[in-house]
This record gives sequence, C-alpha cells and structure tokens, in this order.
Amino acid sequence: MDLNLLRVFVAVYETGTATAAAQRLFVTQSAVSQSLARMRRELGDPLFRREGRVLRATPAAQSLYPELHAALARIETAIAGVAEFDPGTSTHRFRLALSELGEVGFLPAILEALARTGPGITLEVVPLDVRALPEWLSRGKVDLAIASTPPPGEFVGEILKSERYVLLMSDSHPLARHTRVPRAAFLSAQHLATSGDSAAPGISTALDRVGLRYSPSLVVGHFSTIPGLLHTGPWVAVVPSSLAENWVQTWPLVARRLPVELDPIEVRLYARATSHESPALSWFQRTVVAAVKSAPRQFWSPPAASAP
Repeated sequence: MDLNLLRVFVAVYETGTATAAAQRLFVTQSAVSQSLARMRRELGDPLFRREGRVLRATPAAQSLYPELHAALARIETAIAGVAEFDPGTSTHRFRLALSELGEVGFLPAILEALARTGPGITLEVVPLDVRALPEWLSRGKVDLAIASTPPPGEFVGEILKSERYVLLMSDSHPLARHTRVPRAAFLSAQHLATSGDSAAPGISTALDRVGLRYSPSLVVGHFSTIPGLLHTGPWVAVVPSSLAENWVQTWPLVARRLPVELDPIEVRLYARATSHESPALSWFQRTVVAAVKSAPRQFWSPPAASAP
C-alpha cells in the first residue's frame, strides 16, 4: 500500500477530521478525501463514519490502526536516520500548547528563536488544557506543550524551569506585617485565584497535604487582573515568585512566605507521542528548550529603555 495512504489514515484516525489531517500533512482536504476513498476501495470498508463534525473509526479501522501506526513509525524512524530537516528552508507549521503565563513568559523568546533559525516556519499557539493534554499528545493534536502540572497518564516531560510560590497582597493588608504568614491567618484570609494557572492543582494538593486546605473566595480568568484587585481589595493570592517579584516593583504590593516550605513547581515540556515528522519535531523541541531556558526569569518585564 502507498506510504502516503498510511500517513493519511493515521492522521485522520488521530485528529478525527479530514481538515485537521490535511493541516498536519500540509495537503488539501480534497487530497485527504481522495486518499480515504482509495483506501476504502482497496480494503472494502468505510474505515470512518461521520458523527457530527467528527470522523469515528469503524471496528476495522480500530483494528488496523495499531499495526499501521507501528509500521509507519518504523518506516519514518528509518527515514529519519538518513533524512535531514532544514529549518532555514522549511515552511512547517507547529502547534504549541501554552498557559497564559507561558505565553507571556516564554513565547517572545520562542518566537525570536524561530525567526532567527527558521524564518519560514509558522507557529500556532493553543490555550493549554491539562485535562485534554493526554489526548492532544497521544493523537498529535499539538506538537509540544509546556505545563506546570503533569498531564494524566504516563507522560515524562523535560524540566525547563522550577518555580516557587509566595503569598502576594497589598502592602496595607494586615498580613503584610509578617515575614512568613501564620497558618491560622493563611486559612482565614480571603484568597484570590486564577483559573489560568496550570500549576494551581499541584499547589492546592501540596497545601492540602500539610493541612492548609483553602477555598478561594474569588476566581478570575487572567493573571493580569490580579495586581489591581489585590491593591484595591482584601484578598491575598498564591502566585509564582517570579511574577510577584515583578509586580512588587510596579504595584504597592508585598510578597510573603507561605506558612510552610513547598517543593518548587517544575515547568516541563511534553512532546506528542506520534512519530510523524520526527526530524522536524526534534528540531522544534530543541529550539523551544533552548529558548525557554534563556527567557528572562521575571514575567511582564519590559525591555530596558535605550539611553537618550
């Protein structure tokens, strides 16, 4: 069977739509449809049935996928041993899953590295969803993901950075007089949290283990709203120390130590499990790792003003 047909079959199976498969393979949707039609004729099975906007695999396709995926992986591994990926001439499109903090803290350095070494390469940034990440990685819906909370399943990510968390508040807050906030005061405080923090589940679990279970009285969607709310309201917020270091320079806020020492949160890079375009993926992964490790520690740090 034509190797391109195998690629189309695996891409459709893993992405669930002809459109997404076409985007991954850098071909037209019509080409994907034609390849599927050819496979259906050769195998005598519809392979996929449409359910709304999704293509669901038939039992025959489900039984074929593991074998065809493994065969394609072996073939592409062999090809990767002799083929080279040239980022300088490539027009490849990568998909990277990032949290809000990842976009602000890491994306500028990543884009700079891509522009410098792969000017024709494009990047699509996908909002990080840790719960959906296992499916995204296993089916190749994203190429890489940067997350502070490990996704469910047996995924091993490369450590990029580690981050400690502190308690941030207005400099006029009653708890600001403490160097380390007492346990009872921490538990009785009005906590502000953000749904955009991918490390929040890990922080909550770690605090729960030491008897510091707390329930935020206010949850917002974006980190950017936190300093203004802390400045004008009664709340405190558990935030990354690098973020707090920057905010206390521009807002009347103070950072205080948590009642207990917690292990640092590890920011990790996860790669998709599918083998398609492995030379390109390896290059992209190396580029992102180098870019993130060279990014400034402080989030939202403006560039230094040039001398007059």
